[in-house]
Amino acid sequence: MTWFAPLLSALTYALAFLVAGLILRMPMVARHLQPTAGRWASLDGLRGYLALGVFIHHAAIAWHYQLTGQIDMPPERFFAQIGQVGVALFFMITGFLFWDRLSRQGRSFDWRAFAVSRAFRLYPLYLPLVVAVLVTVFYLQHWSLRSEPSRLLGQVAQWLIFHRPDINGTSGTGNLISNVTWTLLYELYFYLALPLLGLIFLYRGKLRTTLCCLVGLYVLAQVVGLEHALKKKYLMSFLGGIAAVYWVRRPALLDWSRSRAGTWTAAALLLIVLTLFNKTFATFPLLLLSLAFCIIASGNDLRGALSLRSARWLGEVSYSTYLLHGFVLWWLVYRLYPQSGFAAGQPWPFVGVIALSCVVLVVLSSLTFLWLEKPGIALGKRLIGRSRAARAGTAVESVERV
Repeated sequence: MTWFAPLLSALTYALAFLVAGLILRMPMVARHLQPTAGRWASLDGLRGYLALGVFIHHAAIAWHYQLTGQIDMPPERFFAQIGQVGVALFFMITGFLFWDRLSRQGRSFDWRAFAVSRAFRLYPLYLPLVVAVLVTVFYLQHWSLRSEPSRLLGQVAQWLIFHRPDINGTSGTGNLISNVTWTLLYELYFYLALPLLGLIFLYRGKLRTTLCCLVGLYVLAQVVGLEHALKKKYLMSFLGGIAAVYWVRRPALLDWSRSRAGTWTAAALLLIVLTLFNKTFATFPLLLLSLAFCIIASGNDLRGALSLRSARWLGEVSYSTYLLHGFVLWWLVYRLYPQSGFAAGQPWPFVGVIALSCVVLVVLSSLTFLWLEKPGIALGKRLIGRSRAARAGTAVESVERV
């Protein structure tokens, strides 16, 4: 399947774009699509490609599981890299967006609003997924309780902070969702580390403050990582996003990034990392990806590839796509496909079930975005608005008393 990897990936993207395009024909859905005139519009389309890339990566893992019975990195370089590149660029997007906001707002940054917005961005979808995992675990265990209740509660509590311990004696519980929540731990660490990084690099306090912040960053990594320590090679990805904040503020670099030369440079860099490297999370490939990201963050849509309506919709639903694709693959590929009567190693029936999984995933992600993510985000904004109004009212009362 080595030389088929880019072709099969392209076909998967085409199918996902087709389904997304059909979904956008419904006016009730299309009105939720963000306009292309946004400040970072190119990143919206990029998210759609990245989430599908991770899906393709795990689909390739599922194929080799049919052959070997082992869940491991795909031997095909392209299939291995497309998922890792997706994760690295997701981390860069996070680093870029929030460092840009912090560096612009400085000490006026609203940390309470930031915490509320992140919680209501992550959990409205994640909590139902945890419930679905629990139901699946008990279904597999024939609805029997095989762990002490206190231990079961501890396992669920760890899942709520994005760890993946086995639940109720079900070995490899994290495989139900392709273990994707490990990246949310890194996102969580970045959110919690952001005020410390601000104190070090933006507010620039005394040396003692800087040393205390550095110790705090280390302790925070140990606390967030718990049993699985956070690795520097993954944290380095956020630096690419932070570097892009300063790149886009240089008019000369911005103009070059939006030129034809910038387009071909970004495309070439992405292709090089996808096809010539065995690892993404190493210094040199991350540097190449960071340069490509700087160009895209400058507003380069790669000759329209990132501004396609379907790509932008897939970007809107990318969190759902990322979080749910492992669960879809587990049910359709790992659970139901082996019961379909096809012999292991038959490629075309397997391609068919992956195509079905792709369709189900895009539809399901669109529904969960509309029914869970959007309402959750809106609720978070309302709570932030009420909090700010209450604080403003308190401030007015204090002034009046004076």
